[in-house]
Parts: sequence; structure tokens; C-alpha cells
Amino acid sequence: MLADNIIFLKRNHPELYTELKKIEENKAQSNITIENTKNNQKTVKIEKDNGCIYLHSKYNPFREAESIINKLEEENVDKDTHVIFYGIGLGYHLDVFIKRYPNTSFSIYEPSIEIFRYFLEEYNIQSSLLRNLEILKCEYKQEILDDFFKVLLKKTDKKIVIMELPIYANVFEEQYSAFLNKYKELIKNKRRSMLANFAYQKRWIINSMKNLRDVLSTPNIIMEKSGEFKGKTAILVAAGPSLNEEIENLRTIKDKGLAYIFSVGSAVNTLIYNNINPDAACTYDPSVINQKVFKSIKEKGIKDIPLIFGSSVGYETLENYLGNKYHIITSQDSIAGYYLKSESDESISIVYDAPSIAVVTMQLLCTLGFSNVLLVGQNLGFRGKERYSEGISYSRDLTDEEIKKGIWVKDVYGNEILTNDGFNSMRLQMESYIELFSNVNVVNTTKGGANIKGTEFIELKEIMEKSLNEKMVEGNSLDINKTSYDKKHLESQSKLMDKAYNDALKINKEYKEILSKIEKAINNRRYTNVENLYLNLDKELRKIEHNYFYKTFILPMNRVQYEMLADSIVSLNNDRNPDKKARRVLEGFGKFIDICIKDMDMIKPIYDEMNSDIVEYISSNSI
Repeated sequence: MLADNIIFLKRNHPELYTELKKIEENKAQSNITIENTKNNQKTVKIEKDNGCIYLHSKYNPFREAESIINKLEEENVDKDTHVIFYGIGLGYHLDVFIKRYPNTSFSIYEPSIEIFRYFLEEYNIQSSLLRNLEILKCEYKQEILDDFFKVLLKKTDKKIVIMELPIYANVFEEQYSAFLNKYKELIKNKRRSMLANFAYQKRWIINSMKNLRDVLSTPNIIMEKSGEFKGKTAILVAAGPSLNEEIENLRTIKDKGLAYIFSVGSAVNTLIYNNINPDAACTYDPSVINQKVFKSIKEKGIKDIPLIFGSSVGYETLENYLGNKYHIITSQDSIAGYYLKSESDESISIVYDAPSIAVVTMQLLCTLGFSNVLLVGQNLGFRGKERYSEGISYSRDLTDEEIKKGIWVKDVYGNEILTNDGFNSMRLQMESYIELFSNVNVVNTTKGGANIKGTEFIELKEIMEKSLNEKMVEGNSLDINKTSYDKKHLESQSKLMDKAYNDALKINKEYKEILSKIEKAINNRRYTNVENLYLNLDKELRKIEHNYFYKTFILPMNRVQYEMLADSIVSLNNDRNPDKKARRVLEGFGKFIDICIKDMDMIKPIYDEMNSDIVEYISSNSI
């Protein structure tokens, strides 16, 4: 290897350097060698049982490289694009790319450590030509692939283009397929997460503020009942189409107290439509439309269905609910995390956000100690055009377009059924929690539903005949006193937050003043002054990050914008045009603070109302 590469690898990638040394020692036995081309350049030759494969042209590798890079013209590559080179070979196409796109960032992923060894003999990876290189990875173990994408998604928010060396798709077919599948999966997950964050980031916080009153006045079911249902069976009832077939079985189970019935989401409406009241209804959806799920219960004046709610649930859901309420703290509730502490000083358990209430409830049931969980109506797929079970007035059948865009998965019988990306994501997360709580026996009784890894499919009727034949539910097992949170801690945190609010107002003012100075310096073309002002702006951003009011309310409400601002700082620092950089700072940082100030004004009345609830709780210990 080139001496500079050896020094760089020893310092920055010692494990990779060790692996490369092993390759050097076994070089004589390798089926990969270097061979001269007709025009005295080099190519990589790979010997296989059925002949030889060359990574580059045997005649003119450089001309071939130009034709490869020509394909990027179709992708409209520019400074806002990030190119991933899958397979680098000896770097011919990289040379062409750098000359043609000098301002475009890129990363290199090489699936063969032996080929990478030859690349390092020809190419100085510390060369100034590689100044736009973001990530350099060579796959010498399986974990490298996950690590590559983990780093990539953190380092760039640009449009990503994958540029594979054409022959690699054949030579490393399985590895390349795994690379593309991982990329598609991560991009899909990131997009889904960003969309969810963007849609609910403000609602999560506003709900948590408004719901604090109900949290303080109700039992925390995990704190009060954790582990108490050992040896018991819970039935998790979802609103899939197959629920219709289990109504009479569920009626028998309820009437005879053979198991605890927990409905999730809309399933409660199918149950009450059939005159079956579950032992508890569970809800956590933060959206305003979640209240529709419980509209019928409220209108009918039903009082004997306990409601277990996530603390960041749509606050409208809790209004005028006549039955008993029990809360669980969700991972999206930064308010509870700041204000609440148990009187016994035990940590307050939370349930993690998930694509579906069924997954959240699975976490709850496992934490409560249930030994057996039976899934009913958990189709996670479609039956014909049916989306939900009967009794759900706001449900609708699938459209032809939805069917066309669907994906196929195996059902409990081994047949193919149609599902969509949302249901499939729920299934995958359900499987991950079943694996995590391996001490809980989870049985899927959903006829025709998607196969859920980690569960066994047994029809509910068969389970009733074999094991659910004795009364298990005695009275109201959830009848417990409300949880007593530490009032002194609550009072202390409330006073600290009031101070943090006033400090936040000062930070906003100072932040805006710096932006005004930057704008004035730009107009006067005093870019040296601008550079100094960047330091002051960075200090104000650090103050924002450490301010309790911002950390608890405003940053979580703007997590997408905050992440975008943080991601942009790296590219801002690399911008060598002082005027352009200054204007980008002014626009990006200016938009961010304006959104934050607007949200502070918007939640101030809600904050004052929440403080009144806290004062009332501290003074009377009842709301």
C-alpha cells in the first residue's frame, strides 16, 4: 500500500488495517490479481471456475469510466446531491467523477477487501482530490453495512444517488442485493419517521401538557400493577376483519371471566356493537380524530369500560369520558419526564412509541406480567376489500388504488395475503417486541391474518377447549387508587421552568439581534465580521439546547426543523463562498428561531393552564 494510506488507516481504521495485513499475507493464494491492459493501464482480474472476469476494460479503462459517469447526467447531479460509489475497483470512474463534479460530495463502499487492497496501492485516499469524500467503508464483516448507512443518514440530508461499478452487480450479486435492500429499508423508515414526527411533533407536546391534569388524577397502571398478572391470560383484541368471527367466543370468555380482554383502537366499537364490554380499552393516538373512536361510548353514557391512555394521546379523547381512566407515560411525553417523580423515588416506566396501539399495548401487557397473550383480530392485512371489522361507522373499504399499491406477505396458513406498508411496519415492530419479551407466550388466533414471527397460530375455539376453561377474572382487577406523584419535586420543577421560560425570552432576543448584525454585515460585505458573529450565534444555539423550556417544550415541537438545522451546519461549514454561506446561515437560523418564537406564543395559554393544574394538585392533592 501507499505509505500515506498505511498511516491514515492505522490512525483512523485500525481494525480494517489489521484485516488488510491478513490479505497481504495470503495474497499468493488469492483468485484476484492485477493485469495490464492494452493501453498499459491496469485492470483487476477475478478467476472463477467457469473463466475470468475483469472489473475494468481490458483495452481502455479510462474511456469505459467516462461512459459510466455519463449515466449521472440523467440524475441531475449537483452540489445538493450525494453519490454513493458501490464498488471502487481501481478508481478510474472516481477520477472522472471528481473532475466533472468537483463540488459534489460522495462516499465509497467496497464489498471486497481484496480489491480494496489493490485500490490502496494505486490511490492516495488523503489526496486533496478526495476533499468531498464523506465516508469510506470496506466490507470485511457483516456489521460494516449497517454502520455505513447509520453514519450516512446522519451526515447528509441531500438527494442520494447510488453509482455502482456495473460488473459488481454480477460478481457480488448477493452483497449488492443486500446493500440495495438495506438502503431502501432505511430510507423508507427514515421517511416514515420524519413524516410521523412532522405530523405529530406539536400535538405530542400540546396533548401532554393538556393531559397532565388527567395524569395527576389517575393511577399509573404500570407503577401500580407491574408484574401482578403473572400466570394470567390477556386477549389483545384489534379491529381486523377476522374479529367478526370471534364475537361469540369473546362473549363466552367475557361472561365466564376466562381471560382479560383488552381492546385496542377501534376494536372497542365492534365489541360494544355486539354488547361486549372489554376489561379495558387502550388508546394512544395523538391525532385530533382519535376522539371519534370513543364518540359512541360517550354518547351512550357507558361508564363501565376503563380507559388506559397514553399520556400523549389526543387530549380531546379524554374529555367527557365517563369511565375510569388509567395512564401510561409514553416516550413522546417530555413533560412527564421533566415534572414527575414517584414518592418512593422509583423510576417511572414508559412505553415506547410505535406505529400501532396494538404494539404499545403488547409492551403494557408484558410489563403487567401476563404469561399468555392471545392476539385476536390482528390481521395486519386485508380480507378482500375489508379493512376493519363490523360496528366501526367511520371505516371504509379499500380502494382499487390501495389494492394496486399493496404488498404480499404470508398468512397464518402459509398463503399469500395483501397488506400495505403501514400494516407491515406494525407487524415487524410487533415481532421485535415479542422477541424482546421472550418469557411471554404469544399466540396468534387471527384467522387468515398475516403470519407474525414469534407466535404460534391456534384458533381461539381450540384454546378455549384446551386451556381457557376456568374463571380467571375476579371483579374489577384494575380498581386501584390514583398514583401519588412527589408534590415537592413537582413544585420545584415548576418554579425552575418558570425561570427557564423567562430565560428563553432573553435568548430569543439575543439570537435575533445577532441575526440582524449578520444581515447588516452581509449588506456591507464585511465577511470577517460575519465569521465572528457565527461564534456568537453558536453560543446562543447552545443556550437553547440547555434551556429547560426549550428542551421540554419547543425543541420537541420542532424536532424535524431542529434536526434539519443541525444537519445543515456540517455543509455550511464546508461552504467556501462567504456571501452564500452567510445568506444560508441567515435563512436557516432565522426560520428556525421564528418558528420557535411563534410556538412559544402559541403554547403560553396552555402552559399557564397547566401551571394552574399543578398548583391545584400541590395544594389539594386532588383534581
